[in-house]
Amino acid sequence: MRGHGRRGLLALALAVAALAAGPAACTAAGDAAPGPSPTAGGATPSPAPARPLVTMAEAGRALKEILSADGVLGAAAPRLPADQNNLLRQSRDGHLALAQAAFESAENTGEAPPRHTWGEPRLLVPRLEGGAAWFAAVVDRRDASGGTHPVILTLSRQGEDDWQISSLSRLEEELPQIALDADGYATALGDDDPAVQISPRLMAPLHATTAEEGAAGFAAGLIADGPHTSAHASEIVTERLKEKKKCVGYDSIFAAANYPVRALRTADGGALIAYSLIRTTTRVVKDRCAPFVRVPEEALGLASAPYALAELRVVETHQYVSTVPAKDSSRTARIVGYTGGITRVIITPDLEAPS
Repeated sequence: MRGHGRRGLLALALAVAALAAGPAACTAAGDAAPGPSPTAGGATPSPAPARPLVTMAEAGRALKEILSADGVLGAAAPRLPADQNNLLRQSRDGHLALAQAAFESAENTGEAPPRHTWGEPRLLVPRLEGGAAWFAAVVDRRDASGGTHPVILTLSRQGEDDWQISSLSRLEEELPQIALDADGYATALGDDDPAVQISPRLMAPLHATTAEEGAAGFAAGLIADGPHTSAHASEIVTERLKEKKKCVGYDSIFAAANYPVRALRTADGGALIAYSLIRTTTRVVKDRCAPFVRVPEEALGLASAPYALAELRVVETHQYVSTVPAKDSSRTARIVGYTGGITRVIITPDLEAPS
């Protein structure tokens, strides 16, 4: 989506969110729900908290099992295909798309598949009472070259005990403090939480608007400028003009991915939100002065040929973590973590690589 259509839809969504927040705020400040009757001694007993849907112990076991698979992949080369399949079974959503693309590209180019080892995690487990079972964790990840970088993961449970990594983002800024209860559990935010400037449901589409349109977009002033937002908009303008001189049409659009959005309350009343975007970049041959479109070098591992005679479409999966301030704050939302890459290359008409 771009232009007025996207702005109109986002404006309507924000208006609906604001209206929905009004009655909730009035109820909280005015007619509170009746509480339990006091006991004979005048004190109201505090109910024992229900057992969380995901406990700290369960989250720790699940994460340890999943992260150990990377170590097995690096140490057991004779079982490489089986270990890769095990890693893929422990992945889902955007993380699965990126993992599949990384293995396919490595196989096609003859490069070594990505291998990692992990440090000690810091669990961020929300106190959930129902719905989807998930948790997050922050952990240092070491790559094959020895470099170490902190990442934040979200994991989701399928069935009784089948945990999979849903998202993974490399942190580029320090995370804010997460609000924790007396037992160390975090608070999950609903999709339309009214206490933050941008609700979890709207964060991805607003980010997509900023990435496409920059200061001209509907989300201008809501999300901080940076390499993952307004810089993309500038890049699109530059690339469009450059490709036009080559008789090639160029377009690049961002859209919210149909993957889970996870959000936790921060200690300052804001939110930490994990979500994904899909970027689709299209190059189309417009005239005979452009006999073909060359596939970018970074996409060759997923391409059936090094060029396209009519149209080249490159699809990327981007996984982000952003901080969103509380409703009454004057700060803007910030992108604090990112991992992404090319996950699909479509050549029209489909060509076989020339000899």
